[in-house]
Amino acid sequence: MKETRTEWLKDAQLRLDRKNAFDASLVVGTARFNRDTGRDRMVRQPFAKFIDPATNLIQLDMTRSRVCPVCGAPPGRALFVKDGFRHVHCESCDLIYVSLILREDILTQYWREEMVWKSVLKSEPQLEMDILKFGYGLDLAAAYLGEERDLLDIGAGNGDFVLLAQERDWRAVAMELNLESAASLESAGIKVIVKSLELSDIAPGSFSLITMWEVLEHLTEPKTILYEVHRILPENGILLILVPNVGSLVTRLLHERSDTFGGHSHLNHFNQASLTKLLNLMGFEILEMETVITELGAINNYLSFADPYLGEAPPFSPTLTPDFIHENLWGSRLLVLARPAKRDPS
Repeated sequence: MKETRTEWLKDAQLRLDRKNAFDASLVVGTARFNRDTGRDRMVRQPFAKFIDPATNLIQLDMTRSRVCPVCGAPPGRALFVKDGFRHVHCESCDLIYVSLILREDILTQYWREEMVWKSVLKSEPQLEMDILKFGYGLDLAAAYLGEERDLLDIGAGNGDFVLLAQERDWRAVAMELNLESAASLESAGIKVIVKSLELSDIAPGSFSLITMWEVLEHLTEPKTILYEVHRILPENGILLILVPNVGSLVTRLLHERSDTFGGHSHLNHFNQASLTKLLNLMGFEILEMETVITELGAINNYLSFADPYLGEAPPFSPTLTPDFIHENLWGSRLLVLARPAKRDPS
């Protein structure tokens, strides 16, 4: 299939303009967006009562250890402990990850019942930004897929991406483990798979596009789901991934103060190198890798000694622009398009 491109993909400024349109720190302002979406009222330590004061870690009987989920190396250098969870750095593949994670039964129960974050996602300011972000991703994938219009959205949440895709004439199916979210999706007329991908028995070639919007960072074994995605996608199919970028400027500045670190749910912290290695190991070639969402407000606040997420500091420097941040892959999210690597005919 010959790849097609649209004009906005060829034009760097048009592409930047589209990304800036769903960057809340630029459109709304960091403090206002965090307050209007309810982020400032979230309980960020849901397992705080289970922290052992002697170790500053979650009680051992609630956790299990793991090696690097990308390369299999034993836990590397410890960086910090946040909210009872030890974050380590793998020197082999550059992944930062949580080495002692909640037991699978506790983690599964948490995700089946968690609704606080869902309320943030349902807020009007968040929905406005997300619709533009989802539209950007759909257009990016469509440029490679041509007329193919069938997708599976893994971790569909409130279903806003799937609904948008349906409005744009995609045959879209949701995969969601949260029972309340799944029931809400079904009531909206969306086909929902309420089981993990490896248990779903989806036939190869069923979908030309598989999307994971901020899902991969939550998975205890990201290789497992990528193995299944590779099995299902046709040779010219597309995988779209959005994950927090641990190599972003905001996270490099804030370190453990960055909201991206939350050991009960954010288990894997990818940058360009570690995500590339993971996808290559699982048989994918990368078509596009870029960053979106600058978090310029938090950056300016921090550099001005204000609260990163609730301060209202002016721009710190005229050289800190969205263009500069994205050129260096310093945005707070990595957006990747990949497809199964071409197989050697021999």
